[in-house]
Amino acid sequence: MSLAKEGAASHRNLSSSRWWRRPRWMLLGCMGVLMGVQVLVTVVGLSRGGGIFRRPANNYADFEPDLLHLNHLNDLCLHENNSIIPWTYNSPKESRAAHLLSKDAPLADLLAELARCPEVDVLLPDHLHGHGYCEDAMVYVKYLHTRSLPLWVFDLEFTLDGRVQTYFDLCPHSAILFLNHFWEGLHTRPTFPPNKTVIMMPNIEMYELTPAHYHRADIVLAKTQDAHRRITAWYAREGNNPRYSKVWYTQHTSSDPTALARAQSKAAPSTFGSIRPKDFTNLRVFHANGHSWQKNTPKILDCWNERPTFPYLNVYSKDELSNRTYWTHFRDKTPSNLAYHLGEDIDPAAFGKLMAEASVILCPSTMEGFGHYINQARAAGALVVTTNAAPMNEFVDESSGVLIGASARGTNGRVMMGDGTEWDVEPSAICAGMDQVLAMTPYARQRMAQEGQRKYFDQLGYFRSQMNDLRDWLRRYRQ
Repeated sequence: MSLAKEGAASHRNLSSSRWWRRPRWMLLGCMGVLMGVQVLVTVVGLSRGGGIFRRPANNYADFEPDLLHLNHLNDLCLHENNSIIPWTYNSPKESRAAHLLSKDAPLADLLAELARCPEVDVLLPDHLHGHGYCEDAMVYVKYLHTRSLPLWVFDLEFTLDGRVQTYFDLCPHSAILFLNHFWEGLHTRPTFPPNKTVIMMPNIEMYELTPAHYHRADIVLAKTQDAHRRITAWYAREGNNPRYSKVWYTQHTSSDPTALARAQSKAAPSTFGSIRPKDFTNLRVFHANGHSWQKNTPKILDCWNERPTFPYLNVYSKDELSNRTYWTHFRDKTPSNLAYHLGEDIDPAAFGKLMAEASVILCPSTMEGFGHYINQARAAGALVVTTNAAPMNEFVDESSGVLIGASARGTNGRVMMGDGTEWDVEPSAICAGMDQVLAMTPYARQRMAQEGQRKYFDQLGYFRSQMNDLRDWLRRYRQ
């Protein structure tokens, strides 16, 4: 039926049904009035800084399997520091023995695994299984469809057809991905092929990186814009690129612990409990630094000591300087707006719950190679307060968080890629950042937090596509 005929038929039907026509229009009129009142109440509530929020629908659910997978791989990495970790491991309920191979495994099993020869393997020595390097390694393991290899793999010898063979004989075309300067001397071994494709993931602020690392790398993965700019400029200088190395701007990504919290809350609501929704009116502020001295935890404690009217802050820390700072301020008094948790071990799901419930997360870093903690704060949907310096301000801008002032710290020429990688943040700057947060309406805080979360997922999608492109490039390159 044409639209014109359909409209005429509808008109005839309505004309022949006048007995219900008037009540229908009265009903529609009432509904319109009610909708108008609801919109007015919502707008007034938001304009006055009230607590009425409507969380917009998003398509982030598509990423949930990826987020859980990354968390499972990270957990495995933290607890298994001397095994081959394959990207196929994807459940805490699975038997780890079915997926992991240690150096005590049967030689036939090791041979079968190693002979798979993906496009690239990730070297992950046993001393790098902390949070930061597990985050780095496992995102490559997952999105490159590969595995992390401990150093002992390269000591193995197999006798095949009467010939003694090593990993390099089994996988002559697989590239090796090194994390920063932790090459463990592998590239200097006599068995290491001189034409082996080497991929390097540098944190450009590290003192240990030297020109020799960049000269040997065939592909250098740039995780930030700042890194891409510096590395590209360095290679452009005469004599700095003897292998015609390729700088690949991949960006990077991080696991999202709040995904674990959501899964745990759904699976065990009676024991894990529900996750409280974020409250952008009555702020819950959160900070965690683990053992890191780069997160400026003492400066945060200094700020909160000066401002007892600031919102309630939970600090989770394991470093001694922060502990001394806390007791210097609060030995003789109990802060009313601060809970300091020293040395508490929190499982990933519980940590994710803390981040999921926090409305503001403080990340005033001195330096970052990437910024996993800042990235996880974005993923959690919190309003992020971080340092207005690279690369921290690549995660947060004026539309998606609060930037706090910082001054550059000299590195005395120890950073190969130049100064401007370390920053001093004063307690007064942290306080000024919090004052900026408090001056916002709750609606503005929520909008900024949601924009930061959107950027996390945009970056995750970009990184995933770049890893697919890298695999394709490696396949073509080795043919």
